[in-house]
Amino acid sequence: MTSKERVLAAINHKTPDRLPCDLGGTSCSTIACTGYEALKKHLGIDKPPKLMMREFQIACVDDEVLDILGVDTRSVVGMPHYFPITPIDENSYYDNFGIKFRMPENGLYYDQEEHPLASVEELEELRDYEWPDPFVPKTIEGIKERAKKLYDENKYAVIGDYVNTGIFEPSHYLRGFENFLVDLMVNKDIAHFIMENMLKFQMGRMEYFLNEVGEYLDIVFVGDDLASSQSLLIHPDVYREMVKPYHKKYFEFIKSKTNAKLLYHSCGSIVDLIDDLIEIGVDILNPIQVSASGMDTKMLKERFGDRIAFWGGIDTTNILPNGTKEEVQIEVNKRMNDLGPSGYVAAAVHDIQADVKPENIVAMFEAIHKKHLA
Repeated sequence: MTSKERVLAAINHKTPDRLPCDLGGTSCSTIACTGYEALKKHLGIDKPPKLMMREFQIACVDDEVLDILGVDTRSVVGMPHYFPITPIDENSYYDNFGIKFRMPENGLYYDQEEHPLASVEELEELRDYEWPDPFVPKTIEGIKERAKKLYDENKYAVIGDYVNTGIFEPSHYLRGFENFLVDLMVNKDIAHFIMENMLKFQMGRMEYFLNEVGEYLDIVFVGDDLASSQSLLIHPDVYREMVKPYHKKYFEFIKSKTNAKLLYHSCGSIVDLIDDLIEIGVDILNPIQVSASGMDTKMLKERFGDRIAFWGGIDTTNILPNGTKEEVQIEVNKRMNDLGPSGYVAAAVHDIQADVKPENIVAMFEAIHKKHLA
């Protein structure tokens, strides 16, 4: 099979010749810039760094690296760091929403320090907030040409990611995490106002993005965290009442603009909402955080594997940063056995972090390629 055939077989619940794999296909399956520089040096690749996300300091992975590692995906990424920012000093800035980010001393990524709607107490105060323009031409420069080239070559599965595309998560970025969770329970008019406007903003961005590349994509990516490693961030009933209607509208809109499969990302213990996500159109779930409570890969496959595909699952909490190459291989084999042979794309749980040795990254892909299925 070609890489594209392999991925399409897997996400359509058919058995490929070997399990397909991803690195860098999305903003939640790539690698931290520091770790990526070490990997390039290890592989003998001399390419200038290219940033995918400013706040998380993650890299766009070069095609030359993907070729060496035998990766089956290629990304078409709209670049959010081209949205206008207001620098404060060399370590901090305000983004286009007015959220303040600061890089701590010796930090690896930026933390949020201020939320522009944090002090709002009444709904009327929200009406004065000026939402940013979703249409920034520089963020999509060159993506149509790359998408069409990949589509015409017909070798790899093409994933579209406009980055920071959620509804729930960026809403609490605006309001502050604790404030927004309270809003969902006792200030519902405020929560609805923010999410309604966030939906309009994200649909505007997605329309802009998919009008450029939608016809060339095999998969379109949306990330919107709903869980921690211990549990959901909100009760399932609160999700169903307050957030799910916005997700449903959003996913229906995306699917009206492209025939691509919908790849949805939420970290953490997401198991209690998987049925809901399937119901509203999610085709593939990422990152399968195996260190989170209840995220047993064998159970997930048995309960949901005939209705949703899985993407990720190779532990980044303990094994990739701390394990030996042999332990990495054991981990890869476990996830492939649990989640395969169909309906699974092998990848790390979320972005590979800066403390993962290049040798373990290479060992991960070597282990993936050893398992032939047909």
